[in-house]
Amino acid sequence: MRPLNRSLQCTLPATLIALGLTATAAAESVFLKSAHELNGEFRGFCLDVPGHTPDINLDGPLRLHSCKYGEDATDQEWEWLGNGQISAAPFDRCLAAEALAADGTLYIKECADVPEQQWTINAVGNVSPASRTDLCITIEDDYRLAGAPPWISPVYYAREADLQVCADHDAALTQFRWGELDELERSNADTLSNQMPPEIAASIREIVSRGAGAQETSALYRDQPRVYEMGEIEVAADIAYGPHERHRLDIHTDNYRYGDELMPVVVYFHGGGFVRANRANNRNVSDYFASLGLVGVNATYRIAPEAKWPAGSQDVARAIAWVRENIADHGGDPNQIFVVGKSAGAFHVAEYALRPEIAGDEGPAPAGVVLISGTYSADTNNASDGRIAYFGDDLEQWSDISILGNITRTEIPLLLSISDYDSRTTQASFADLVHEMTAGYGRMPRVVQLIDHDHYSPNPSIGTQDTQLSREILELIRSTQGAYQTLSAR
Repeated sequence: MRPLNRSLQCTLPATLIALGLTATAAAESVFLKSAHELNGEFRGFCLDVPGHTPDINLDGPLRLHSCKYGEDATDQEWEWLGNGQISAAPFDRCLAAEALAADGTLYIKECADVPEQQWTINAVGNVSPASRTDLCITIEDDYRLAGAPPWISPVYYAREADLQVCADHDAALTQFRWGELDELERSNADTLSNQMPPEIAASIREIVSRGAGAQETSALYRDQPRVYEMGEIEVAADIAYGPHERHRLDIHTDNYRYGDELMPVVVYFHGGGFVRANRANNRNVSDYFASLGLVGVNATYRIAPEAKWPAGSQDVARAIAWVRENIADHGGDPNQIFVVGKSAGAFHVAEYALRPEIAGDEGPAPAGVVLISGTYSADTNNASDGRIAYFGDDLEQWSDISILGNITRTEIPLLLSISDYDSRTTQASFADLVHEMTAGYGRMPRVVQLIDHDHYSPNPSIGTQDTQLSREILELIRSTQGAYQTLSAR
């Protein structure tokens, strides 16, 4: 970028230097961005040419957009030319006001020596026409979802920008600073993080050391920031997929991200030791996937002691059959259903996927299955009260109930997840299933170890900055869409 006149650099006030708005900073920078985070958008808002390469709209009004960073940020690159002009460098045009008056719209025009293209930046970060310093480029209060790449999290937002009287607006909406291309790495711009926050990891270690359980772990996530906003999510609640009072599911969709194309569906079945729990405390899973433009389904099933084996997997099969028949009405693709089970729910989903004759499943196989911290054997050495209530007290029959050793379907793409602090029994069962699928059937499943997690934390982590599990589920969806159907046709 062109350096600014040295004599001008020497006259800039200290406050301007602190804000990163010096001539040197301008010469070395790319973005002209909001000096404040505004609506919690940690990436910042950058002055942006509408559209996206190659469909850039060079003649449209400018806006503020979540700063993109990385190589595809050409529509947010600006250059201070030193003569009062601010160039949209990649397009050989200059920042211009349509009119030097309040409500003046901003554009990029062919560079010319005209007042509408002469700018000044003062000590507090106001960007004003040189001839009308009472006016500022001002960010509008309202913001909206912008055109983000599919499944980017957090999503991109846009805010309108125009000229307004500086004194009439909150200073936070009129202050800008220069930002550098590598100020925030793209991996951090598109996801807050991929690991558990250190303070939560420390708390989980302490909870595990005391032998405490689900409620304390879940409480750790209660105030964690989400990568979506609750106002985005619409829920069609308490839909019956069968005759029992627990044959219920909720369908989650996003009221911004929708279109004519049917999207993959993620159906989640909770845990609960076969005898407790329901879907109410697990809506964040479906909220998160819905926020990315997919369709989330949060389902429950019958529990023991009323319901005995194999009621759980039969309910999974019944729910999936309902989803397959009806989900297109909610924007979901019935041929792209991914089924997720946690703990006891993982046993039910595994039985549905790997022993369809037990589940009574007569429909097409799901596109993929995710099993989180499940135990896949009916091991009489692990005869807890909950398992006896569900499997029955005739332990001699448990070998026939076990999924391990009785697998009959292996083609479905499979992701297995285990936590650092899962029990040894759960970890051993995880390893046994990986071994049986690999050595016995030549079908290596995907595996992920969740660092610093206990048995209860994977579910509430979904939708937060800890993307260890959610990113793997998304990768399964990305890479296996249509894979089972293609494989089965061979």
